[in-house]
Amino acid sequence: MIEYRRIDGDEVEMRAAEGDGMTLTGYAARFNSRSEDMGFRETIEPGAFAKTLKARNEVKALINHNSDYVIGSTRAGTLVLNEDDKGLADHISLPDTSFGRDLSVSVARRDISAQSFGFSVVRDEWSKDYSQRRLIEVRLHEVSIVAMPAYTATSANVRALARLAYRTQMDVDVLTEAVSALESGAELTEEQFTVLQESIDRSRAKTDEPAAPTTPLSLLQKQIDLMGKEII
Repeated sequence: MIEYRRIDGDEVEMRAAEGDGMTLTGYAARFNSRSEDMGFRETIEPGAFAKTLKARNEVKALINHNSDYVIGSTRAGTLVLNEDDKGLADHISLPDTSFGRDLSVSVARRDISAQSFGFSVVRDEWSKDYSQRRLIEVRLHEVSIVAMPAYTATSANVRALARLAYRTQMDVDVLTEAVSALESGAELTEEQFTVLQESIDRSRAKTDEPAAPTTPLSLLQKQIDLMGKEII
């Protein structure tokens, strides 16, 4: 499951690059800085991006997380990422396109002044009451310059999924993948259906037989949603 986090505009700077292009520099993430309240608060540990950067998988810079507006790419060298003592620093060479030029003007005017990044969790730690989360290792998917930075709805479900996985003694990644497939409307595999049904059975501590594979997906969705509300 991809999650999104933001960092406000005090860390976004803009300066002229060589030629007619523009360069944006700043931080897509900051270490040891508590997040806003998302139903839990979160900090990112130094080194959380080290492995994903070393893997050299392609990471793109976008506008508002929209893949139609690519403004940089690590593979092309137009997006450079590195960790320092503050966090995940980025250096974006804007393209000479209409939206690239528009963005440079908007950032210069401070109409747009924040960054965000999309990631999936490799390793994290939760407090006993699930009110605090530490991101120890993440897989970076993209960074974005955003006009209206916000935590997505999926972030509000993260704590519920972690608690559900703990309570039912299930693998959190397997459960998250199954729930994400269900919410997206994708056709569930037999394994995903079994995982969801088993999580419901374990959570409810039912004494009757588990539901048959013909259980309507709409009912499965309602049961999962209800459990999430109960344990947030």
